Amino acid sequence: MSSTISVLLYYKFVNIKDPVFEVLQHKLVCDGIGLKGRILIAEEGINGTVAGTSAQLKQYTSYMDAHPLFSDIVFKRSSAGKMPFPKMIVKYRSEIVTLGKKVDMKKTGKYLKPQELHELFENNKDMVVVDMRNNYEYEVGRFEGAVQPDTTKFFELPEKVKNLKINKDKKVVTYCTGGIRCEKATALLAEEGFEDVYQLEGGIVKYLEQYPDGHFVGKNFVFDDRMVTNTDTPSGQNVLGTCAHCHTSSDRYIDCTKPDCHQLFICCKDCEKLHAGLCPVAVKELAKK
Repeated sequence: MSSTISVLLYYKFVNIKDPVFEVLQHKLVCDGIGLKGRILIAEEGINGTVAGTSAQLKQYTSYMDAHPLFSDIVFKRSSAGKMPFPKMIVKYRSEIVTLGKKVDMKKTGKYLKPQELHELFENNKDMVVVDMRNNYEYEVGRFEGAVQPDTTKFFELPEKVKNLKINKDKKVVTYCTGGIRCEKATALLAEEGFEDVYQLEGGIVKYLEQYPDGHFVGKNFVFDDRMVTNTDTPSGQNVLGTCAHCHTSSDRYIDCTKPDCHQLFICCKDCEKLHAGLCPVAVKELAKK
């Protein structure tokens, strides 16, 4: 049996009458299988990332396929090398992705399959590509020509989207890591009057499965110990980010070592050593003392 660790990313918007029960049940199932990761469950659905061996993940997907609420989930798989999570966390939340604003989920953008988006790029079709992730994710990898609303947290989007300088009759194609943020983001764009809105089905992860040397350039940021994926492909060899201290090319993330900061930032190895792992703001604050 293979002990190679893989990661499954998934979500589903579905009405869950008793999410607290599902949290308890899901934790028992995941612990019983031996998975690690993070799962959020709310009345509006489920959003999860779990890691384990092929056998463990097969056991988990079999459980989900047999579940009356979760039977048709599309799982996105990526390799991890080693376990990227310290433990298994299953929590109740009021939203499975926090926008902080009610939107009509019946008005989400039309789905574009990875091959359809790839063809749009290949044929130089007229469109605006919008990255619905946070700015620090965008910094190390993105689709060619994509714009980003300058959010540091997804719940900032309702205000930031008002500043997008895009004609509302323009073809707008949105994307995120696995698709969940685009579900709410495209519904929000529809509320703001955008008329022709699309979302990449399966997100960056599914696109990279089919086109590892396509029109996504750089690394794909992920919220686990790996920090980034797409490291072994031709497109992933492009380094788009810069060190926050010396501004040389880098896509290496670290957490600020200042106890009350822990800001995630890009830092080259030399500057991490020089500044003891502190972010630029923390360095300035300490210099004033």
